[in-house]
Amino acid sequence: MILGKLLAEELKERGIYKIYIGYEKPSLQNIAVKMLVKNYGFLKREISGKRIGEIEGISLYKGKGDEKVDFAFTKGGEKIPIKLPKYPLIVIDMSLFNELDEEEKKKTLLQVNLTLHVIRKFLWDGNLALINSPNISLGKARNIDNIETDNCIVLDPYGDIIANEEIIRRTDVFIIGGIVDKGRRLKYATSKLAEKYPCKKVKITLRGSIVGVPDEINKIADIILGVKFGKELEKAIIETQSNSDKIARILVDVNQRGLEILEEEVRWLNANQKVYKLILKRLGVNAS
Repeated sequence: MILGKLLAEELKERGIYKIYIGYEKPSLQNIAVKMLVKNYGFLKREISGKRIGEIEGISLYKGKGDEKVDFAFTKGGEKIPIKLPKYPLIVIDMSLFNELDEEEKKKTLLQVNLTLHVIRKFLWDGNLALINSPNISLGKARNIDNIETDNCIVLDPYGDIIANEEIIRRTDVFIIGGIVDKGRRLKYATSKLAEKYPCKKVKITLRGSIVGVPDEINKIADIILGVKFGKELEKAIIETQSNSDKIARILVDVNQRGLEILEEEVRWLNANQKVYKLILKRLGVNAS
C-alpha cells in the first residue's frame, strides 16, 4: 500500500514504467517489501511478457507474451532506494511474556507473527518493534529498549481515553501489550505495562463498549493502521471482527435492549447466516 506508492514514484523517477514480475503477486506493495527484506531487486534486461495490469502508473508483466519489457524484478537485482517512513510505529511490549502459561505463549507468538503480515500490508518490518522480546526473530522488525517520542499511546481496553480517528491519525507510536487481557486470566495486564510509558492510555470502543472489539494483537494493529491510512474506525473494527466477536456484541445488545433490535444488529455488524443462527440458538429462539 504505502511502500507500493513510494516504490512507484522512485521507478518513474528513473524512467521505469514497465516491470516483469515473473511469479510474484501483482502488487507493488508486496514487491517493495520483498525488495527490502530479501535479496531481490530490479535487473535491466530485455524480456517479453503479457501485461496483467497497472498499479500507480507502473505496468506489470508476467508469463509468456509478445510485449517487450526492459526491467525484471528478480533475485539479485538492484535495490531501488525508498525513503522509508519512520512512523507509524507499532510496538509490542513483551514484558509479561514469562507470566503466560505455555498455551498462552503459543497464542501470543502466533499473534505477534501475524502482526508482521499486517504491517507488510501497509508498510514494512521497520514499522514494527518489540520491547523486552524473549529472543524472538521477526523478519527485520527491531528489538528496542525504549520509545523515542512522547507522541505515543498505549492501546489498553481499560484506558481512560476513547480512541477516535483524530487521535489515531495524529499519533506516531502505538504500544500494544504482548498479551490479551480483555476478560482473560491476566486482567488489566496492559494497564500495568502502560505505567512505564509517558503515553496516554487509549481504549478502542465500538459505539461505547469494548464488547465486540477484537483483542488479538494482530487485529488491533490492523484496526490502527487501517484508520491511520483513511478508514473509519467503526468500519475497521467491524471488518476485523471474528464471528465470536460479532456474537458477543449482539448478545449483549439484545439482552440490554430487547430482541426487536436483533435484525438491525446483524445488519450493522455484517454478520452472516451462521452467526445469526448461533445467536438464535443462544437466545432460545426458533428460526422461522
